[in-house]
Amino acid sequence: MTPTPTGSTGPVVITPGEFQYQNAGLDVTLELKTNIGTMVVKNGTGHDLAKPDMYVFLATGKRVDGKVTNAAAVPDGASQTFKVEFPPEVTDKTVGLVILLFGSDNYGAFAPA
Repeated sequence: MTPTPTGSTGPVVITPGEFQYQNAGLDVTLELKTNIGTMVVKNGTGHDLAKPDMYVFLATGKRVDGKVTNAAAVPDGASQTFKVEFPPEVTDKTVGLVILLFGSDNYGAFAPA
């Protein structure tokens, strides 16, 4: 008997400017419009997180630091929304990779959503 595939078999659609990070109880989404964005952090990790921060690598390979304008620690069990700003050279179309930080801890890359 041959197993029947389940789930979607259509093409994966990636929306420029939308990114998601999920790992071990941490769920973070970033929506970037031009060089301004909104980041939502849902902390279910079992511990408090330091202030969030991020940087991007442009498609050219250049690293550009972002600024989380209202950065604050995220307690365990909390959900918080932050505004993110980048220099004008960063847009939803030029970003190659987004890296998530909490304090000095590098959490790694977001995936396109």
